[in-house]
Amino acid sequence: MKVITSRIPEKYIKDLEKIQEEEKVDRAEAVRRLLTKAISEWKKERALELLKDHKITIRKAASMADVTYVEMLELAKKLDIGYDLEELERDLERF
Repeated sequence: MKVITSRIPEKYIKDLEKIQEEEKVDRAEAVRRLLTKAISEWKKERALELLKDHKITIRKAASMADVTYVEMLELAKKLDIGYDLEELERDLERF
């Protein structure tokens, strides 16, 4: 594991302390968990954005977001990206 150092606004310290208390973990573990979750969400958002713009296929989006093909289809459906069979066929021809 690598070590990183970061300054955060004072207003987030109380939130972080609350998380530490509720999760019964130290500060480093709380920050690791939050960072892991944030990175995971960012990957999904970015993949869905590229998918919506037809820059990548569902399979590539799933790979980028570290989710299964079916999970990516479900995420796309929830956000009403409108990825249908016709668009899937078109992407399959392009890639």
